[in-house]
Amino acid sequence: MRTESWIGGYQLKSAIDSILDNSTDEQKAEFLRQINESGNTPSIVGELANIIKKRATLSKIQGVSDIVGTGGDSKNTINVSTAAALVVSAMGVKVAKHGNFGATSNKGSADFLNFLGYNFQMDQAALEKRIRDSSFAFILAPKYNDSFAKFARARKMIPAKTAFNYLGPITNPADPDVLMLGVTHEEISKIYVEFILYNNKRGCVIYSEDGMDEVSPYSNTNVVLISKGKARKMVIRPKEIIGEKIGLEHISSLDPETSFSLAMEGLAGANTNVARYIAINAALSLVINGKSSDIIEAYRSALETILSGIVHQHIQKVVEVAVDA
Repeated sequence: MRTESWIGGYQLKSAIDSILDNSTDEQKAEFLRQINESGNTPSIVGELANIIKKRATLSKIQGVSDIVGTGGDSKNTINVSTAAALVVSAMGVKVAKHGNFGATSNKGSADFLNFLGYNFQMDQAALEKRIRDSSFAFILAPKYNDSFAKFARARKMIPAKTAFNYLGPITNPADPDVLMLGVTHEEISKIYVEFILYNNKRGCVIYSEDGMDEVSPYSNTNVVLISKGKARKMVIRPKEIIGEKIGLEHISSLDPETSFSLAMEGLAGANTNVARYIAINAALSLVINGKSSDIIEAYRSALETILSGIVHQHIQKVVEVAVDA
């Protein structure tokens, strides 16, 4: 059976269900090769994502958002997507953050939450309680969806990227209605723009001119905004928003513990360079979640919230709620 005949319907679902439950690693690898031959099109990647989400042990939460990057930009910046998610959740945006431990370092979003003492164990009721009580929950990807683990060996048999390299950011079991997705270059962005459009979601896909998979504090960031089935482009020029330039050396570290400490200093308002970097990323999330219509206004509001100490207090609550739920 050719991959093209699986797109968009029951045959694809039957194929992936069969591959996941009743196949050898070699058969899984062949399945991935066929998808690669098709070009990992947005329609195929999107269908795979939706099928994999439905197999997770957690399910959809209405009205939540996520901020997630594909990673791989080699900038060694702080985990700004997680930091920004904590900021916007302190400002009333309900966030179900999806992520994992770092694949090549100890700097993934789960590593950051682990650094804070976050409890990853939960069921659906606990997930809903965390969102209700603190507007934030973190979903550890492999703990609640084993589809990725089942393909681990097969992926190693293929000396190239496969569809699974693109699925992480769009297989959040909570199925967020609003997505802020960061990628490293324009070609990848097309997959996620089509995914958001196809699933009638709202959000944005971003890629910075310096290769960051987030809003850069020193280079222009290209943004594709998606709402009501339409996509439009805009450019974030950091100098117009944050003023004084923030260099990469101010927001990055090769050492995981130093990186997490930098992030916490920023979130507590003790490090203004890091705080501004987090705030400009939080600002875009506030805009796509309808909390502000203007990114400069959103940036100022996010930075003020950080500097006031509200975010630092909120993080303590997030961790406490996770312990109790």
